[in-house]
Amino acid sequence: MDDVLREHLMTFETFFSAIGFKSRLGKVWGLLALAGKSLSAADIAKELDMSAGSVSECLSELREWGAVTSEFSSEHRCQMHSAVSDTMSIVTTVLRRREQLAVQNFKDNARSALQYVTDRYGAEDARVHTLQSIVTTSEIAEATIQFFVAASSAVPKNDESRLARVVKRMASIGMKVPGEINKFRNGRKKTGQLNGNATPAPAREEEDAHV
Repeated sequence: MDDVLREHLMTFETFFSAIGFKSRLGKVWGLLALAGKSLSAADIAKELDMSAGSVSECLSELREWGAVTSEFSSEHRCQMHSAVSDTMSIVTTVLRRREQLAVQNFKDNARSALQYVTDRYGAEDARVHTLQSIVTTSEIAEATIQFFVAASSAVPKNDESRLARVVKRMASIGMKVPGEINKFRNGRKKTGQLNGNATPAPAREEEDAHV
């Protein structure tokens, strides 16, 4: 790898660390992505000045996340490793196995706490609103993750514009969401006014801030 590309490895380390992975995973994956060819564990250790054990651990974890493929080479008489070029599949794997699970667990715990507080202290308790907000936010996060995964899976993997098509599909749906929310809000306000239960302006503003 030439010196110019080598300077970019730090960016991979920083990014992996920022999203909750070990920075050395970013360094190894970045090397494989920028090398332009398959590398052996010995090659990686030499290029990055890492121990054989550390390289082996990184490769194992990267394979687990679907970010690296390893195949035995009869020519080199060892396993050769390559970065998976379809980064969208890596992202969806991480979302399904890490973020989605974390959000689901958080939502379930908040829902359990909400039920307890409501039953013991009543629906007017200040904690009810906070816990309900957590549940609602978690449900929105789950739906967003599921949509992203489904949209990604629906686009052919051999399409060079795969990412662009997924983003456009998400954007087209996203453009409709605010309008639907406003329709719901307006309908709810009209119903309240007809029933003589119009919500005071300050309360509506506070409600909007939490949607």
